[in-house]
Amino acid sequence: MKKTSFITYFLALALLVPFASIDGEPKAKKKQIGIATYSVKGLESDIEGSLKALGDYGYTVMEISNYNAGRGTVAGYSPADYAALAEKYGLDIISSHARAKFDAKDVPGTLDAWGKLFDDHKIMGCKYVILPMNMWSSDVEALKAECSLLNQIGAEASKRGIKFGYHNHSMEFATVPTTNLTFEDFLIQNTDPDKVFFQMDVYWITVGGMDPVTYLKKYPNRFIVLHIKDDYVIGESGKIDYQAIFRQFYKNGHKDWFVEMEAKMTDEQRKQSIAMMDMMKQRMSQGGQGQGGAPAGNAGGFGQRDPKAQAAMLKESLEGIRLSAEYLLNARFVK
Repeated sequence: MKKTSFITYFLALALLVPFASIDGEPKAKKKQIGIATYSVKGLESDIEGSLKALGDYGYTVMEISNYNAGRGTVAGYSPADYAALAEKYGLDIISSHARAKFDAKDVPGTLDAWGKLFDDHKIMGCKYVILPMNMWSSDVEALKAECSLLNQIGAEASKRGIKFGYHNHSMEFATVPTTNLTFEDFLIQNTDPDKVFFQMDVYWITVGGMDPVTYLKKYPNRFIVLHIKDDYVIGESGKIDYQAIFRQFYKNGHKDWFVEMEAKMTDEQRKQSIAMMDMMKQRMSQGGQGQGGAPAGNAGGFGQRDPKAQAAMLKESLEGIRLSAEYLLNARFVK
């Protein structure tokens, strides 16, 4: 064999190695499967067991929801220690639902609070920090001030290399009084794309009477993270076209998403949950006040202290999460 041919042969072989296993079978590319740990009801009753289970099910990235802004801790751990614990089980913390002071009448105090929060999240290596909910003002000028505050918080995040975003429920699809815009559209159109992004919850946007794909097409560069959600187990209800959502999301050039699940509900409990959101939607459209208010939500039994009840709740939660991972890992439209 000529020297040039010999070198060419081994260069070609080297390029092929990453795509083949030792036994010659093609390697399956590992999917990025995200989990919002809000989904794990009873997480803090067995943190290590829960994280191990998530890694075993095939989840690779996490969005936390248990950062304590007052203490600067996550489930009692320092941010660095919690990130290391997640990494131990093959999980990378890339996002967080977190809340700090949000008051357009006290911008310095608000920015100071968020600055400390962002510092802690930078330690964990978070790409994203997301405000999970807010009761927005129905007065247009006050709402504009709140949008300005979002931009300023986002600027603080950018200083730390973090992206700041907002997560919708169904109430953001009420119409802002005296305008023809929904709150979601108003927020998107009155915030700076370089400072504020949006996380689409595909379940709540559907409950709000809107089509997720339509919004992904309308704002391809604003919705850069998704919450993949269903009535309970992903794909079980048949109500949401996940294939169309994922295809458009990938087409837009984005890749980060997280499964989010509430506690398992009866049909009646689910109706009550949606009715609560409808009540907040009506309140915002008819003159509710903002300034950072957020309703008390159903934390899926986090307040339950009985160890046996905690264990049962955690077991049920993890089983639903496992089934959701199975659906998504087997879905050909998920990369």
